Amino acid sequence: MADGEVRMRLIRADDAPPTNPLDEPFDFGLQDVKQQLLPGKRDAGGRFVFDFSLKVKPGKDPDRPSFGGPFASGPAADRFVYLAWRSIQRGVWINRIKARLTSIDWALVRAAQTSGRPIVADMTGRRPHDSQRHVDWRLDG
Repeated sequence: MADGEVRMRLIRADDAPPTNPLDEPFDFGLQDVKQQLLPGKRDAGGRFVFDFSLKVKPGKDPDRPSFGGPFASGPAADRFVYLAWRSIQRGVWINRIKARLTSIDWALVRAAQTSGRPIVADMTGRRPHDSQRHVDWRLDG
C-alpha cells in the first residue's frame, strides 16, 4: 500500500435493500464513481464485507485528510462512499446509503497505514435518509 493510500472496509449484515416497493430483483455492492458495483464477499458470520482502498492527502485544512479514488464520491470537504442497490430490470438505483468519511482523522489514517489493517465501518441497519448520521469508523481488529 502506497503512503498516499489507506485500506478501508464496509460491513453490512445482509443485502436486503432498505426499501424495495416494486419488489424488484437487484444487484448490491460498493458503488464506484463510474456507477459500477463491486460485490461484497461473505465473512464467516455471513455478513457482506467490502474491501477497498482510498487515496489520502492533506485537504484545504491540512489537519484533515482528503480522500479520493474510484470509490470516493461527493465534494472534497464532504467525501463519502456508497453502498447501493440497483434494479436489474430497470437499471436504476433502488437505494443508496452514504458512509461519510469526515470523521476519519490523520491519527486513524496513520494507524491503519502503519498496522496494515483497514479502517472499518458497519453499515448494518443504515437507511438512505441516514446520510447525515455519524459513521463510527474504527481500526479493524
